[in-house]
Amino acid sequence: MSEQNLALFPLGTVLLPGGRLSLQIFEQRYLSMVRNALKQGDDFGIVLLTSGGEVNRAGAKTRFNEVGVTARIVDWDTLPNGLLGIVVEGQQRFSITDSAQQADGLWRADVDFWEEEDHIALPEDRSDWMALLQQLAEHPHVKRLGVEVETEDASLLSNQLAQLLPIPEQERYELLVLDDPLDRLDAIHELLSQYDD
Repeated sequence: MSEQNLALFPLGTVLLPGGRLSLQIFEQRYLSMVRNALKQGDDFGIVLLTSGGEVNRAGAKTRFNEVGVTARIVDWDTLPNGLLGIVVEGQQRFSITDSAQQADGLWRADVDFWEEEDHIALPEDRSDWMALLQQLAEHPHVKRLGVEVETEDASLLSNQLAQLLPIPEQERYELLVLDDPLDRLDAIHELLSQYDD
């Protein structure tokens, strides 16, 4: 495992490798982080908040899960409301070993990167997942994000499904921390079965 120090962006949502999120940036700490990322080509880490808010408030205790994903900016623009809008794509999972908040409010963390998941061909008996992912990819919001869906690699397909399905964020986080894509697909199937009941 390789180690690195990362800027963190604690959010109320989970990013998975191969998934995309659109974000509005307005706090100075994150404007600086994004500017540095664009200038230097650096990634930053997105982690799921467990307490506190996305916006810095005096006296609020910010806590977040220890596993996150590095985010790479793939698009940016000024939004109609005047704010900076970015689209990020998830890259690599990591575990936080130590974290601290800087004077400007930005969190930084020492992290260990997880091993990349192996390419695993999607088993034939799970081909219905391809159809579901392709159906989700037709949604206008997903099209705006520029998601290129993967229908053959079980790792990327399972991550993209987990990213795009409308499920609670804690359940999405539980899918993120599974380190076997076939287990992730099984867990997604179980989740969807619960919603069907």
